[in-house]
Amino acid sequence: MVTPVRLASVALALSLLLGLSGQAHATPGDTLGIGTRNINLGGAVTADVEDVGGNYYNPAGIVRGPGLRLSLSYVSMNSALEINGNDSNVERMSGITLGIVAPLQIGSFRFGFGLGVHLPDQRLSRTRSTIQSRPRWERYDTRPHKVFLSTNIAFRPIDWLLIGVGITFQSPSDLQLVIDGDADLFRVSSTRLRHQFEGDLTSTRYPQVGTQIIASENLSFGISWRGALNLRNRLAATVDGNVVVGSVRAPLDFSLISDSVSTYMPQQLTLGVAAHPVERLRVSMDLTWMDWSKHPSLIPTEEITLMIDLSQLPVMLDIPEEIGGRSPIPMNMRDTLVPRVGIEFDAFQNDSILVQARLGYVYEGTPFPIQRGATNFVDSDRHTISLGAGVRLSDLRPTLPGYLQLDAYFQYAYLPTRNHQKDSLVDPVGDYRAGGQQFGFGASLEVVFE
Repeated sequence: MVTPVRLASVALALSLLLGLSGQAHATPGDTLGIGTRNINLGGAVTADVEDVGGNYYNPAGIVRGPGLRLSLSYVSMNSALEINGNDSNVERMSGITLGIVAPLQIGSFRFGFGLGVHLPDQRLSRTRSTIQSRPRWERYDTRPHKVFLSTNIAFRPIDWLLIGVGITFQSPSDLQLVIDGDADLFRVSSTRLRHQFEGDLTSTRYPQVGTQIIASENLSFGISWRGALNLRNRLAATVDGNVVVGSVRAPLDFSLISDSVSTYMPQQLTLGVAAHPVERLRVSMDLTWMDWSKHPSLIPTEEITLMIDLSQLPVMLDIPEEIGGRSPIPMNMRDTLVPRVGIEFDAFQNDSILVQARLGYVYEGTPFPIQRGATNFVDSDRHTISLGAGVRLSDLRPTLPGYLQLDAYFQYAYLPTRNHQKDSLVDPVGDYRAGGQQFGFGASLEVVFE
């Protein structure tokens, strides 16, 4: 079977290219972070965040600051990840983050709202099908290439207690591909096919809740919870055409329905503490539990049917009676604990300028087990160190009743080599090792009104 297979292959190939695969880290915030200062501190800001990062790390922080904040930042991370010593060609992760935090007060009632948006600078959304037999960096390949939108509100019922809630939006899709026309079995130049592709982006959302407790001027605690996000995408591909041999036409019907997990983020619970043990020094620590064990399969469910009437064709074609699809394979992932540490030091300060030096560290253990069977998700542990600085310009009145904050950081991540040994001696992929490193940077400008 030549032309029918060609028709089926067209639909299948396009489906695989357009089909949406599962992902471990679901949003840019999970992989890159939100807010230059917060990323620089390793994300250890749950206890005292008060800038636009509160839209991701802890919505309670929205009502902590003195006034309106407007922020614009750019972040980027390049990956040098390898499998068996060969570059995996993982695409650069980068984008622009916009945010607003607006604490307000009516009488004695203090509240605020916040909005955070991350826009990838290469494309609004990028997805790729999971090919079961191809080793893949699941958390870093297509994960951050999505739009992130979060809206939050916060309240301060008493001076030492801050409470915030919010919703983050993501978009699953429903895609349809239709191909029709005639495929000439022996005269390829006479083949005429038409195709039509339709896509519908819908909206789904997940909640987040947080609180901050200000024990004293030098000590704060924070708790935040983020709900699980599970986006499923559906793709339907159909071929309604004819196989042509001379003057004879044989009707061909082919269909593929693929249902996949395109985006998944486990529920997370974070405990944080921030302290000023001595003047000019801030130290913070976060510990996050991530519920990876409930991760659904990243292998799509596929149903494939092929029907063709061969009775009138003058040639013999070998058509299989049944074409198998794919079924989900359990991930067997495990929960992880992610520790984060951030240090901030006021290096220089006078009436008009404040210069701060920052250092952050985070350890992310991989939730994926050693790949001994049919799947090939190679993600390793990740150790990330961030080094950067911030400059606050405060002598700007009457032009600005507040201050300008400029922040920048450099980031290095090390992913130790992990050896994957297959149980089967005849596994089509075989044993392999995976590891590498990542380099990132970011810069931001924030306007703060007091």
